[in-house]
Amino acid sequence: MPDRIGWLLVLLLSACSFQAKAEDNAANETDLDSEVSEERRLGVFRRSIVIVDDAQRIASERFGNFMGQIDGFFSSAGTDDDAVSNESWARIRFDGVRDSTEEFEFDPSLKLRAVLPQTEQRLKLLFSTEDDDVESTDIEAVGNVGNSGNRRQNASLALRFIRTARERADVNLDIGVRQRNSQIQTFVRLNTKFRTTLAVHWQFSAANSYYYYSKSGFEDRLSFDFRRPLYDREDLFFRTFTEFNWRNQQKGAIIGQTVGLYRQYGATRALAYEALAGYHTSLNTGVSDRFQGHELRIRWRHNVWRPWFFYEIWPSLSWPSTNGYNRTEGLLLRAEFIIGQR
Repeated sequence: MPDRIGWLLVLLLSACSFQAKAEDNAANETDLDSEVSEERRLGVFRRSIVIVDDAQRIASERFGNFMGQIDGFFSSAGTDDDAVSNESWARIRFDGVRDSTEEFEFDPSLKLRAVLPQTEQRLKLLFSTEDDDVESTDIEAVGNVGNSGNRRQNASLALRFIRTARERADVNLDIGVRQRNSQIQTFVRLNTKFRTTLAVHWQFSAANSYYYYSKSGFEDRLSFDFRRPLYDREDLFFRTFTEFNWRNQQKGAIIGQTVGLYRQYGATRALAYEALAGYHTSLNTGVSDRFQGHELRIRWRHNVWRPWFFYEIWPSLSWPSTNGYNRTEGLLLRAEFIIGQR
């Protein structure tokens, strides 16, 4: 009897061992199939990334070569050996803007800046479908996050002559063509900027841009910018920005004020809390209220996935005069691609 029990135990253990080996083999085959499937999936993903990276690299090289040819044209040189390293770049943006009607509007834009080193960096070629004259804190954007409506009417092409580029002051002159007020106009713009350090931690800059348009006449923008790092940290600072705007056939000035707190998280992320307000010193045609309203907004910018890809999120609350100072919610979603070197 004991012998039979022993044999049964041996057979039972053998059966269990055989079953365990079978299950292990099945599990190994399943794991192998999963690994093969995972490799295939990752292979497709990696190939997609390689394709995208190659497309961006080729576009950057071709863009650099093209800018090098332009550089050679302006400098009477016949070589483009330094084309890729001339710090020229193009920025493509895709904005989704939600306005007061609670609907999203799609708004693409392009900005291009070409440095021409063979001219001893005295010339830059500028093209933009953005309103380059408008600070990101523009008062006219109160109640209209992103200011997309004005952007489409401000496409411009200009050649910049850099007369002075020093540590504390810059002077340059732009000559070009702009679509403004639904008209194609030639323009001349004189840009001046001065910056210095005030007290211990305050950084101050003053800038003025004087324009003359062939059909709209003159426009002048004067701005003052004060910045101060907080808690002895360079990645956290307070900023106040004030702008005065005078235009042809406009009485008085438009004054814009922005106050903000800005935080940089490493080299890839940035966060801003801003409050904006606008005021007209005189009433003009189409302006019934001197105080144009105020806006509170948050701006988040993140460089993710690749060095040339950014996204931004701008939620906002505004109380514009055009809406009877009623609260208006706004949102801007942005994707940005950089071609070339910036």
